[in-house]
Amino acid sequence: MDKDNTTSANSDGQRPPQDQDAIPCDGCVQCCRNDQVILHPEAGDDLGFYLWEPIVSALYPGRTVPALKRNPATGDCVYLVETGCSIHARRPSVCRRFHCARTALALERLPRRVRKILLRRGDVFDDALLARGRDRLQRAREMGLEQVLDTDQQVAAFERIAEMPPPKPVPPRRR
Repeated sequence: MDKDNTTSANSDGQRPPQDQDAIPCDGCVQCCRNDQVILHPEAGDDLGFYLWEPIVSALYPGRTVPALKRNPATGDCVYLVETGCSIHARRPSVCRRFHCARTALALERLPRRVRKILLRRGDVFDDALLARGRDRLQRAREMGLEQVLDTDQQVAAFERIAEMPPPKPVPPRRR
């Protein structure tokens, strides 16, 4: 088997199991720049390890949840450094599961009416991350890996968000 070709058949003719990690990010860190990373202790995230703060999220209406702190100067994740994620080996469960191609595919699988609601809200998608997701989804399709992108949970979350009232605009600060 060619070690560089993860889709080659093994000695018994079976293809090795694939997961979303087979779809390359090519060093992109757009998700570290825009997405709020919610921590999930029930999924193994150790709140004692991470720098976090309580936030209110559209994904968890009426609840305050722990999320990684953001760099106040840039809005980036506090663990994003010039070379990428400084805690990659211990990154939170959301980061391990996330792939922007899944977001793009989940959006495709939603009814047009729901997509329009989500896009109009303005607090669900980041344009740059969504563009990158579409690019990575195309790459996944070229590699024959679209099937590894399980979108059921993300589609359900998007449908829940579409049912929620839109966020109230934040008034500008007076100086």
